[in-house]
Amino acid sequence: MRRHGLILADAASTSGHKPARTALCDYWGWHIDAAGSPTYLYGMTTATTWTPCEASSDEILARYPEPLMALARGELPAFVLRQHYDPDHCKGLMQRFYERGLLYDPHETGTGASRVDIGTSFGRLRSDREAFHAHSAETLELFETLFDGYDDPVRSMYDALQRLAPGKEVKTAREPDGRLYGPAIFRVYHREIGHGPHYDSVAKRSKSFEYQVSRFTHQFAGILCFQNQSVTGEGGRGEPYLYNCPYRPGLEEHLGAKFPAYVERNNIERVQVQLAPGDLYFFFTENVHEVPSIIGDQPRAVLAIFFAMSPDDDEIYVWA
Repeated sequence: MRRHGLILADAASTSGHKPARTALCDYWGWHIDAAGSPTYLYGMTTATTWTPCEASSDEILARYPEPLMALARGELPAFVLRQHYDPDHCKGLMQRFYERGLLYDPHETGTGASRVDIGTSFGRLRSDREAFHAHSAETLELFETLFDGYDDPVRSMYDALQRLAPGKEVKTAREPDGRLYGPAIFRVYHREIGHGPHYDSVAKRSKSFEYQVSRFTHQFAGILCFQNQSVTGEGGRGEPYLYNCPYRPGLEEHLGAKFPAYVERNNIERVQVQLAPGDLYFFFTENVHEVPSIIGDQPRAVLAIFFAMSPDDDEIYVWA
């Protein structure tokens, strides 16, 4: 089996619930970190109307009967499930990944890579269908035993998503011939690595209409934190910023270096939910989001999924 530590060179409040303790928003204000310590950040202001829902699945459903559609409609930026997965299992699996050679520091190997992945990246391999499906099959085989002795983190994410999608069937994405996509991917970000402002959508951005996942109306992501960077900077610990800025035609011309001015000109809110190992959150990837560059020698590691749905479709397809 080929090595699964795939290196990518271009890896670019809820009313009735307590507010997310680390929500940030443009432009001036206080940032309260996970320990409760306040820091004044210029260029930020406390979010007042567009804030994550931090609650249990039952509490989320009581407040939002259709949680995914609430995200797609822009009612809130994210749903956060604190300590969804055992943090001790996060630590144990990270150690296993290093012991098996699945993880390593690309700075030490001299590859110049930006990220180390365990799993199959649809975005990287979609241009070669046969290579994509072959790699996906290897990932499925690897994941059959990789988590032995621990709770299956991939299964835990699918189960959490299923609870937030009553009436839908959550399943790994597949093609009509039965071939499955990679079910999830571990993404490990080393120092100086991040993503600029972007949005994700197979149908609207990559326009990969030859794949079944393009048939759905809305695309989302789930992120399960496994390990944080060791240094906390102004951007937090590498967690993405989520902007209240959904895709629209012509948006691309405002991304990149022009985006801060666009945000200020249009008074666009952004939030950042800081996570501890074991925390899980879901968000709408068709909103612009960015990932601050990692600071320090300890990488940030997450287990990530994409998923897509349509209001009139009984299935939700999940991939990475």
